[in-house]
Amino acid sequence: MHKVQDMQHVTRPLLGPPIGDASTAFAASQQFWCGVASAPHIFCCTAKIISYSQPAWRRSGFRVGYQRGAARQIATRIAWRHSGKHAVLTDVACHGRETRFPMKVVIENTVCLNTGDAAILLAIRLILRSIVGGDVQFLVFDSQPDVAARLYPKKDYPDLEFHKLLSESLFRDQHGGGIKGRLKSIYNRGVLRALRRFARNGANSVFFSRSDRHGLEAYASADLVVTTGGTYLVENYDLEKRLNQFRIDAILGKDPIFFTQSLGPFNKSYNRQELGPIFDRAPLILLRDERSRNHILDLVKDPGKCHVVADAVFALADTDRIKRHLGSAPAPTGRVAISVRHWSFVSDGEDGMRRYLNSIREIATILVRDHAKEVTFISTCQGVPEYAHDDARTARAIVAELDPEIAEHVNVDAAFHTPDQLMALVKDCDFVVATRMHMMIMSLCVGTPVLPIAYEFKTKEVAKRIGVADLLLDIDTVTPSEAAEKFGRFIASLDHYRRASLEAVLEEHASAMSATRPLSSLIGNRLPNVSGDIGKSGEQRLARLRNSKHEGQGEPVV
Repeated sequence: MHKVQDMQHVTRPLLGPPIGDASTAFAASQQFWCGVASAPHIFCCTAKIISYSQPAWRRSGFRVGYQRGAARQIATRIAWRHSGKHAVLTDVACHGRETRFPMKVVIENTVCLNTGDAAILLAIRLILRSIVGGDVQFLVFDSQPDVAARLYPKKDYPDLEFHKLLSESLFRDQHGGGIKGRLKSIYNRGVLRALRRFARNGANSVFFSRSDRHGLEAYASADLVVTTGGTYLVENYDLEKRLNQFRIDAILGKDPIFFTQSLGPFNKSYNRQELGPIFDRAPLILLRDERSRNHILDLVKDPGKCHVVADAVFALADTDRIKRHLGSAPAPTGRVAISVRHWSFVSDGEDGMRRYLNSIREIATILVRDHAKEVTFISTCQGVPEYAHDDARTARAIVAELDPEIAEHVNVDAAFHTPDQLMALVKDCDFVVATRMHMMIMSLCVGTPVLPIAYEFKTKEVAKRIGVADLLLDIDTVTPSEAAEKFGRFIASLDHYRRASLEAVLEEHASAMSATRPLSSLIGNRLPNVSGDIGKSGEQRLARLRNSKHEGQGEPVV
């Protein structure tokens, strides 16, 4: 396309209109190649060795292909954007040999130390790979990437590359006031200016560490940015960290796809003011329930891009196993799993948590005493010392107050488990009592029925769809007597609830996979993002950082 003449990037086109420096070269190549975008191949010129680290070329989105002698092949991603899954690059001088370039997908806002969040990541990975094939690299921006990389190593997950979430690495927490708060605010404004300079010309900055720089370059090279699914955009939590990440996305020109979310309602004026432009720029918003969709309808100018689909983790369902269980109920194994959690927002505070723990204790007692079951406490948030949440601690508190003859038949599995390991552990249970929603979904994905306990509205919505809403226990109101009564109905009609749930899981799986339709259209047709192209007024609005007045703090719960 463009032959590099010298280190000043003076260029002479082999095809297309005449151009000057590399920045205008990219713009010109966009205009030229848009005219031939339907072609399945791009002819690449042989160029002299150039430094891929040169900001103008990196920023333009040029990718390095294979080498032949002292030359490298250069091509833009324009054709991939227009022609579908892959850019198949052919060098005229290389007798038609083809090189396939992987698609790069950023997935941000993950907390993979939580197995439920990791299950969402693996489900997004499955859904996107079903669209573009297996040749995809996932750049995962996580709160604790070093630990996540240890839990999900390259040998088992070669397509996952973990990075530090940029909003946590670059910005300073502004909670509190006084001089420290003002200094942090000044620092954060400096970070935003440095980000805008990076977006314009790749300029380095004292604000960027080596790992930050690596992360920013990963964003710049990404073909798609996805903000992970879950429940982190709710006002129980301070949203500033998420808003900062979306500000970074906007400055880099990478408006994210929102994967299946439960979000809102947004009652605070600051959150509404900041989230409105973010939702407007997002090319696609996937929501787990109609309630979440209603929470943002007055914040989105184009509601047509908001789609209600099942939680992404239902994409992991073992549909063959579920169909077998629908044809013939499995023989009882005598094993039951229970998932619990601590919940800081329960009604009545400590009294409410004590009521919840006593209710679980009642269920465990009935399981052992009346039904001769072996009970294992296991959950999605445990076994990782670096993570703030450990459900095994709550489980041990329950078991500690069981009668000794009951406790003999109750075990606390406190180890960490990946989603695949967790599903393997519960697939042979007779059923699961689940407080964590993704413990519920992963159990259903392997054909194991569930009695759910809701701590947020997201679980209530799933319970409705899988046919167990009449048995749902609410952490805010549950009592030991109610737990015993509803559990009794559940176990007495287990075959009925199994069939209703598993039939619904097949529908939920199809719904989760239906996200491929809008995603396919988007991936096949969207143009490359141009760094920093958000407009002066939009940038000023997004750049606004001030002392947060949010109430309540906490990590995302998925």
